[in-house]
Amino acid sequence: MILADLKPELKENSDREGFDRIFSPSAILNQDLVILYSNKSFDKLFKVSRDSNQKKICNDLSGLQLELDSNNKNFSPHKITLPGSNKGIDIIIEPLETLKNGERHYLVRLDSICRIDSILKSSNPFITQDDIRVERLLPQFHQLIGQNIRFKLGLVIAQRAALSNLPVLIYGESGTGKEILARAIHHSSPRGNAPLVDVNCAAIPDTLIETELFGYEKGAFTGASANGRTGYFAEANKGTIFLDEVSDASLQVQSKLLRVLEDGSFKRVGGSKNVKVDVRIISASNKDLTRLIAQNKFREDLFYRINAVMIFLPPLRERLDDLELLIEDFLKLLKDKQHLKISPSALQILRSYSWPGNVRELKGVVHYAAYMAQDSVIRPNSLPSFLFSDIPPDKERLLPMPFLSLIKNGTYNLLKVVDLFEKEIIKNVLEISSSRTEAIKTLGISRRSFYIKLKKFELT
Repeated sequence: MILADLKPELKENSDREGFDRIFSPSAILNQDLVILYSNKSFDKLFKVSRDSNQKKICNDLSGLQLELDSNNKNFSPHKITLPGSNKGIDIIIEPLETLKNGERHYLVRLDSICRIDSILKSSNPFITQDDIRVERLLPQFHQLIGQNIRFKLGLVIAQRAALSNLPVLIYGESGTGKEILARAIHHSSPRGNAPLVDVNCAAIPDTLIETELFGYEKGAFTGASANGRTGYFAEANKGTIFLDEVSDASLQVQSKLLRVLEDGSFKRVGGSKNVKVDVRIISASNKDLTRLIAQNKFREDLFYRINAVMIFLPPLRERLDDLELLIEDFLKLLKDKQHLKISPSALQILRSYSWPGNVRELKGVVHYAAYMAQDSVIRPNSLPSFLFSDIPPDKERLLPMPFLSLIKNGTYNLLKVVDLFEKEIIKNVLEISSSRTEAIKTLGISRRSFYIKLKKFELT
């Protein structure tokens, strides 16, 4: 289903359930700001109540302005204040279809750019860490291994989003598992038995855009197949299109994509009739699309079409607590190497590496080490040599800067170096932890030692 086709009444039970289970606050309003439908997260965030006629009321949106441009589209974030606080948040207002009586409806949702950070750091998140830990994942998601809270959060959001038809944008570095997650979302959705069509946006030449995406009629041009071509969108009808590395799509490709996402229809090359399609969109990007928008390399209107639900997959260096689980799983894939164990010293070397290739790179390293091992234990001498090389200049940024500057300046006073290194680690852990209790667990120290160090390093 194209986002513009979203029905305000959400008649289908699967749509209603999926919309309600998405943790991101979302609602559908009419032009008088009457809430036609809202999910539980929206009701909780904006303290929605019901009047005597059981209609939902939200006074906190009374100052919202639904101003449209000349094309009846408005994708710019609006800043509003959270109920009961002075904290401002960005929400997205997106116009939906115009009904027969001329009334326009709007999809209102939290801006997904700030969503991941806010849920990890907020003292009152829309979904708690306990919810994340206890939620059981469907078998379709079992290929994605890990218990890291930020990684598991992405899987929980994905599983909830799968029940809806809303567009999904998966963000993460290369090798973090974006394609595997996209397939899991599709196969666990109501469209799971319909086609999933992969489109590598970076690989489509501008000269072949229309024929690849939309197909062509027989005899449309010299050299055209006598049978014509269906095109990706028609192939994916009733199913899902996965726009891989959508950030690399040229502006011309983006323009063509936007047109079909808005209308849900297209004309084949050489054809005169509109072809209507019912397609769910899942996109993936390894680049920050907001930066590309600022550089005029990505269309803002397309961005807001494809990210109704944003999912972030953290890089491996930020989820090293999953390293042993991943290694164990990769060894299970090698039937004659399942008995292997990894030594503590080898594991420490793997932990100290920055993993620019993420989980994909780790899998290659584990398979290499498994066949280099001389007995039932993977030791350091079984690991590839590049893991032992000096830190290259382009990876120096991964080291805490105070520590790095001391080494470069020839300062080797052990106490000073250790203190600065320790301070930097505690600062980093505090930034990614939702509470000090979680930070204490991550650091593996006592509560008393933790607060002594906070005072010593003036981090209170």
